[in-house]
Amino acid sequence: MIFIYNIGIRLYYLAILIASLWNEKARKWIQGRRGQQNLFSVSAQKNIWFHCASVGEFEQALPLLSLCCTLYPESPILTTFYSPSGYEYALKKYPDLRIAFLPLDTPSAMQDFIVRVNPKMVFIIKYEFWYHLLKQLHRQKIPLFLVAGIFRKDQLFFNGILGAFPRKMLHFFSHIFVQNEQSKILLNGIGVQQVSVAGDTRFDRVAENKQADFVDPSIEQFVSTDTIFVAGSVWNSDIPVLKRILSSLPADWKVLIAPHEVGHFDTTWIAEPISSYQNPGDGSARIFLLDIVGILSKVYRYANFVYVGGGFGKGIHNILEPAIYLKPVLIGPNFAKFQEAVELVAAGCAFVVNTENIDFLIKNELFDKIKREQLEIKMNAYMSANTNLSEKIMVYVSRYLDK
Repeated sequence: MIFIYNIGIRLYYLAILIASLWNEKARKWIQGRRGQQNLFSVSAQKNIWFHCASVGEFEQALPLLSLCCTLYPESPILTTFYSPSGYEYALKKYPDLRIAFLPLDTPSAMQDFIVRVNPKMVFIIKYEFWYHLLKQLHRQKIPLFLVAGIFRKDQLFFNGILGAFPRKMLHFFSHIFVQNEQSKILLNGIGVQQVSVAGDTRFDRVAENKQADFVDPSIEQFVSTDTIFVAGSVWNSDIPVLKRILSSLPADWKVLIAPHEVGHFDTTWIAEPISSYQNPGDGSARIFLLDIVGILSKVYRYANFVYVGGGFGKGIHNILEPAIYLKPVLIGPNFAKFQEAVELVAAGCAFVVNTENIDFLIKNELFDKIKREQLEIKMNAYMSANTNLSEKIMVYVSRYLDK
């Protein structure tokens, strides 16, 4: 199986190399890794190493990363990325952070990279199971942790014969912190016992966002009213529901729409004037297009209620960003893989919508003062119970460092 894996890794690299001739993302993937070994020499200090696949995992890592800076100021932090999008996001938003691309998972490349990093401990965020990376860290007895892991029975780990090789990688971790009890049960069922239910560190991240100061003149000018609806990270597949929501709102409500990909979002269905962050106009339009990235999580604070997009496609986007402000959240039906969404829906704090039920929900749930007050109490209890997770994780991690 190792032989097949090694051949597969090299074929995978060859495929990306060929694709880089015309695909920009593949080209960045190749260029980012070329010559990287010359970017830093072998570290004399023990580093704390975080590895993230892309942007979402990086956001999950940040609360834990910040805490490590406080608890271990003598240890430099290195964050590696698999994807160019994650790397570029961190480079732009956190220019003082030491970042690098994860090398191709071959024995020699990983051995050389681990020597250069000289890790004190390593955190893998959520997904990312690279055999030679994990094996060599385990062999060198470097504390290795999976954080915010989530497992489902349809994953290859739980397939009898085919899952033997992936299961082996799970035993390389010193400890696995999972998001829910079901993940722990599944792992225990295949003999992986070093598991704790620790939740999702994104709760800590959104709590940090809530506390951060935010002032933006363009946004402040638009939200001069107390009645704001925000549609965040929306796709074209969300448009039918957005139409129904807009038709259900009173005429004096303002609407802020933040597309997931601005250049690919169709606005021709909006039959009234639109202002935008890039082109605010005279400010008289009641619909505002947030055509920049990076501030949506903070803009949610102005909303009376929120629609989070993606639920009519591959899956919803970050529902915790508006939930931390105790805002009612509407989502599409594709949310089953998102633990926090499942829990918020079950608690009556988030609502699954379609074009048929949206009018009823707005009138009978979101515009009902008593129900809104009850909803805020429930959401506050839920969010409070799931924060400060990073501190709990580090208490456990410290046991491995003291061995």
